[in-house]
Amino acid sequence: MGPCLRWVLLLTLVQGAFYTSLGLAQPPNSPHPVGQELPLAKTKFLYVIVDTEKNIVFLKARGIPLRTFPLTKTEWIGDPLAHSTILHLQTKDPSVSPMSISPPSDSSSESPPEDPITPLTVNDMPNRYELTFQEHLTILVQPPHLPSFWKNIGHQIAGWGQRVAARIGAWGGSRQYLVLSLDPAQAQALYWAAIPPMTCLVISGNPTTQ
Repeated sequence: MGPCLRWVLLLTLVQGAFYTSLGLAQPPNSPHPVGQELPLAKTKFLYVIVDTEKNIVFLKARGIPLRTFPLTKTEWIGDPLAHSTILHLQTKDPSVSPMSISPPSDSSSESPPEDPITPLTVNDMPNRYELTFQEHLTILVQPPHLPSFWKNIGHQIAGWGQRVAARIGAWGGSRQYLVLSLDPAQAQALYWAAIPPMTCLVISGNPTTQ
């Protein structure tokens, strides 16, 4: 065995040991989450990692976890992602602004002064919502006490019945859905932290598929 071959073999073993120490499995011919996260960690922007295998969500900056969001359950509607994928958050629904916005008051008006604007807090955020990504994936967030999304679709997204029902026919198409169950306070905090066009890395594990 030549020196070059020995070096390649040693590098491969060290790399495999490194991935194993992180508790990450690397499927053949698929991008590894560590390599995918490196470009995100080099930016100055916050990003999110959704690990469906370990049931946890990370809010990170420069590779450092700022907050973790434990998941009670993950569930795919339709086929799960074939491998870990970087996504770009497009919209949140319902859309709630942390700061109330009102037009400037007219000092010449004789109307009584309005009450001062009170900024919204994390507790004012919803705990059931959709995170829609540009790459044809939608994450549905809900409290953990609700049963299977598929079996209780009429009750899990309050007030969204008609819109969700209209999408049932489209679930067989290209858009994929991932349901995350979090405690209500954690779900509100995740909504607060997820700001479009934030980048998200979804690590595909072996969750339940409906």
